[in-house]
Amino acid sequence: MHTWAARVSRDWPPFHVERRGGWRFGLAEGFTKRANCALVEDVDADVAQVTAFYREHGLRPCVQVWPGQEDVDARLAEHGYAMVEPTLVMARELEARPQGPGLTRISDRPTARWRELFAQAGADPSWGEGVVRILGRVTAAYGVHESGDGRGCAVLDGESVAVYAMVTAESARGRGVARAVLDDLLTWGHDRGAREAYLCVVADNEPASRLYRGAGFVEVSRYHNRVLMG
Repeated sequence: MHTWAARVSRDWPPFHVERRGGWRFGLAEGFTKRANCALVEDVDADVAQVTAFYREHGLRPCVQVWPGQEDVDARLAEHGYAMVEPTLVMARELEARPQGPGLTRISDRPTARWRELFAQAGADPSWGEGVVRILGRVTAAYGVHESGDGRGCAVLDGESVAVYAMVTAESARGRGVARAVLDDLLTWGHDRGAREAYLCVVADNEPASRLYRGAGFVEVSRYHNRVLMG
């Protein structure tokens, strides 16, 4: 399995995992592709097993494809799997303590406002609860800007902190809300021993990528999903 694939999956874990035939299958009742996809453990693995597994569980078959898995990618395309959501993995060091502005209220449980902001991203409330269940399986901190207009989550894993679930209310974009939440979450992680941070961002989300580059993140890897169409 690709090193970053294993790391991202550990910090955004499925509810159930099965390994067979060179695949690692993740299941999380359909909440997010990241938790409901197959990861490659053997580049010669049979694509038909992915199709059968996810259809058996009533989900659209999906595979997360990483660098070095080009042969698998080609076979997936031949089987009718379309490429969706090319995604960047960006990382930065945290040797020095970030200077978070302290404008984010951080707690170990999602607040009502943290949940409400899912609607700002167009997500159904049930989807948001599914994400909360995923994050409940790891050591997570939930941050909401003091204005209530932005939120994010930090997942701590040893000396690594991952930033997920960033959302800013449309009316507050461009006002520094997201940057404040990001810096405060990185400070929270550093204070608990993290010395490296990473995040995942859809490649064509240029405003988010610009924010993260401005905060010192650089691309370290990338992946895309292959989803069976039809």
